[in-house]
Amino acid sequence: MKEFSELFNEDYNTQLKEWGTTLKTELKLEDISSRTVKNHLDLGPFPTLSTEAKVSIELPSLTSWKKASQTYLKVEKSKIMSSLAEDLEAGVRLFFINKNELGQQVWDEVQDFLKMYKNFEEIEIYLLGQKKLITKSGLKIIDESEMIIAREVFDHGGHNVLELAVLVTKLIEDLNKNDFTIAISVDSHFFKNIAKIRALKLLAQKIFKEAGLKSGLRVLSLTSYREWTLYERYSNILRNNTQVASAFIAGADAVQSSGYQSIFEIETDTLDEIHSERSLRIARNTSHILALESMLGIVEDAAYGSFHLENLSHKYAEAAWILMQQLLKLNSQERDDFISQEVKKTSTDRLLRVQTRKDVKAGMNDFPDGKELLNLQLKKPSCFRVAREFEDLRLRVEAMEFKPKIQVLLKGSLSELSNRLSFIKNYFELIGLEVHTITSGLEVEEKDVLVLCAKDEDYPELIVQTSMMKNPFRFLAGKVDTSDFQMIHSGQNVFQVLSQFVTKLAGIK
Repeated sequence: MKEFSELFNEDYNTQLKEWGTTLKTELKLEDISSRTVKNHLDLGPFPTLSTEAKVSIELPSLTSWKKASQTYLKVEKSKIMSSLAEDLEAGVRLFFINKNELGQQVWDEVQDFLKMYKNFEEIEIYLLGQKKLITKSGLKIIDESEMIIAREVFDHGGHNVLELAVLVTKLIEDLNKNDFTIAISVDSHFFKNIAKIRALKLLAQKIFKEAGLKSGLRVLSLTSYREWTLYERYSNILRNNTQVASAFIAGADAVQSSGYQSIFEIETDTLDEIHSERSLRIARNTSHILALESMLGIVEDAAYGSFHLENLSHKYAEAAWILMQQLLKLNSQERDDFISQEVKKTSTDRLLRVQTRKDVKAGMNDFPDGKELLNLQLKKPSCFRVAREFEDLRLRVEAMEFKPKIQVLLKGSLSELSNRLSFIKNYFELIGLEVHTITSGLEVEEKDVLVLCAKDEDYPELIVQTSMMKNPFRFLAGKVDTSDFQMIHSGQNVFQVLSQFVTKLAGIK
C-alpha cells in the first residue's frame, strides 16, 4: 500500500484528458467545460462558522445561503443578552422567540440590543405565541398574528392533509396582501415533511395564478413537538436534525431549529442551567451544519424529479385542494367543529399506535433507561404530544414511596428465552421499575411483582409450581391464557396494561 504522502504525487492530467475525450464522443459534445465546472449562481461568498471577526466571512442578507436559526422558548432576563450576543457572534440571524414567556420591558431591551448589531438588517425575528407585544421599527419582525398558520391542527395532532387544507383556506380568504408568510409544521417523518412543504408551494402557486396575483411567498418551517420526549431527552437532537434537514431540502425559506431541552421549557418550570446552555448550542450548531456545511439549503427544490417525493407531493396537494373546497363552504362554527372532529380522530389514532408500540419512540414506549429519574411536576399540556401519557405514568411511579421489584422467574435456557427476557425488561422499565431475573420461586418476596418467563409449552408446569405464591401482581410473558396470571405480549395496548397496574399499585400502603 502506498504511503499517504505519495498520493499527492500522482499526475492525473492524462486520465482527465482521456475522460474528456470519451465524454465528448459519447454525448456528442463540442465543449465539456459546462460539465466539469460547477457554477454557484450568485450564491455569494461561502459563509464560515468562525467566531473570530478578523477571519469570518459574513453572510450577506441577499443570498441563496439559508440563515442559521435559534429558538428561545423560556426567556431568562439575566441571560438573554449574553445568549443573543453569543448567537450573533456564531452566525445566527434567525431568532424564534416565544412571546408568551416574554415581558414587554425585556422585549424592548432585546430589540434595542439587536438593533445595535452592525448588520442588523440581516436579522429576522419570528414571535410565536398569542401574547400581544409592542414592537419597534428598524428590525424585521414577523408576529404570529401576521402569519398564516394552522395551530388548531398541528398543535393538537392533526394530519398533514388537514393542515395543508386549513392553510390554503386561510390564504384564499386573505388575498389582499403583497407578501405572505405561511408557517407549516414539520415532525420526525423526513420524506413526508419534504412532500408537505413542496405541496404547500404548489398549492400557493396555483392560488396566486388563478387569482391573477404576483404575491411574494415566504414558507416558514416550525418545529412540531408532538413526538418529542422528556425521558431520553438527547433523542430530541435526532428529531430536530430530521426536522431541520427535511425543511431545508424542501426549500423552506426560514427553518426553526430547537434545542433538545425545549420540551422541558414548555411543559415544566424546571431550570437546568447545564442542559439549557447545551441545548441552545446544539440547536445552533444543527442549523449551521445542515445549512452551511452540508449545503442542504442551496438547491431550492432538491426533491425535483424524485418519483416518490413528486408523487407524494402531488397526492398531498390534490387531497388538500379537495378538502379546502369543502372547508370554504362551511361557516366559522361549522369549520371549527369539522376541524376539531378530524383532529380528534387523528390524535386518537396516533396515541393508539404509540400505546400498542406500532410506532416506537425510543426511551418512551420501548428501549427505556430504567434508571433515569426526572422527579418533575408537569404543567397542563399546551400542545398534543404522544409521549405525555407514558411520562405521566412514569412520574406517578417515581413519586410513590413503595416501588416493588419486578422478579422474573425463569424456566428454561437463557439463550432460548433472551428475547422474552428483553421484552419483559423493556416492558416494566417503561415506568422506571427494577427488573431482576431469578430461577427459584423461593427468592420472590410477597410484595414483589412476579413475572413468569418460559417457553409456551413449559408454562402449565411453571404455573402449578407457583400456585401457592401470594404475590398480588402476577404476569406471564406470552399468549398463554390463564386465570392466575395476566398476559403481557407484543401487540397489546402496553399503556393500558401499565396504567391499570400503576393504579392498583397506588392503592397499596
